[in-house]
Amino acid sequence: MSLNLERYEGTALSRYRTCNVAEHFARLHSAEDAIEAFEYARKSALNPFVLGAGSNVFFKNSKIKSLVLKNALPCEIRDLGGDRFEVSSSLPMLSLLRYALERGRDCCYYLASAPCELGGAIAMNAGTGKSQNKSIFDFIESVKFVRGSAIEQKPASGISRAFRRTEFTEGNTFILSAILRLPVAEISGNPIAERLEWAKKNQDLSLPNCGSLCDKYNARILSFLRFIYSPFPAGLSKKKLNWGQNRSRNPFYFRTLLNSAKFLHAIFAKELEFEIKIVD
Repeated sequence: MSLNLERYEGTALSRYRTCNVAEHFARLHSAEDAIEAFEYARKSALNPFVLGAGSNVFFKNSKIKSLVLKNALPCEIRDLGGDRFEVSSSLPMLSLLRYALERGRDCCYYLASAPCELGGAIAMNAGTGKSQNKSIFDFIESVKFVRGSAIEQKPASGISRAFRRTEFTEGNTFILSAILRLPVAEISGNPIAERLEWAKKNQDLSLPNCGSLCDKYNARILSFLRFIYSPFPAGLSKKKLNWGQNRSRNPFYFRTLLNSAKFLHAIFAKELEFEIKIVD
């Protein structure tokens, strides 16, 4: 087997900065690595989880049960001409935005405050809130990916997606690259700096976090949980209600917060849907 399996221990898998041990861990440097990894997961009865920058994931146990597959593809941007660019899924979002801005091209500058990679942004259909209704897919022409043992490419119109969800969110799928259409545009000021300044004012970056916690929730329940968990190492931001924060290396505290949210929403028959990925 050419796939290099490792044991990982540390706090860099998630931006919640919990300390986790992954006995089954591999870095994916190519499509062939991904195909081999998914086959290994199938034969070993392991659930594969593809990890990008860790900006939207919580590993709920200190010892991770899943096969963690770290995106380690080379970071590349290829100018295809005609406003079309092929971008590897491992490229940090800020790198893409800076590339576009330097060339005077329109792009998803509202994602400058999202510490994600392109693949993660595509998988979760990253964008603005529902009121503005903008997303990364406004610029996506097609996506190339590994699914199981096959390499596929789909146009954006053929990719199933909803708010903060796509068909890539679950299962044995590894995004390789995407073709983006970035038209030349009149850009005033610096939209990257403006978005980062907006984030300082409107988001809470004081503690390790993965941004918004839920897609759907009851505000009264979250307000109650924010009060109850205020003395503990994990809780909800005083500045932004739907914003999970953590200052413990032990995932127990944040897991307890999530379980409390699920319990109370179930008790009071309120809808709850987590935006973050929760992985065993």
